[in-house]
Amino acid sequence: MDYLGKPFGPIPNLMAMAEYVTKVHAICTKTGGLAHYSYRKAENESLVLLGETNEYEPLSREAYFKKYQSKVNDIKVTDAEQVITNKDV
Repeated sequence: MDYLGKPFGPIPNLMAMAEYVTKVHAICTKTGGLAHYSYRKAENESLVLLGETNEYEPLSREAYFKKYQSKVNDIKVTDAEQVITNKDV
């Protein structure tokens, strides 16, 4: 999956055709459990972004959704026009 949680490039098709698929997980920096997500800390919105600990953080499902929810809650909209303008950019 990409940083937005959408299937990335040819990977879904390759997984469907593969006879065996082994998923390897990092360790969550918040809970110490298995990290199912790579949370993008950088504000860059390009689909491909090479980076390490400055750009990404391995998180468990629980930690990822907590962090994502707090990021959504931090968005402050003062005007309906601002939402439309930001969406079009």
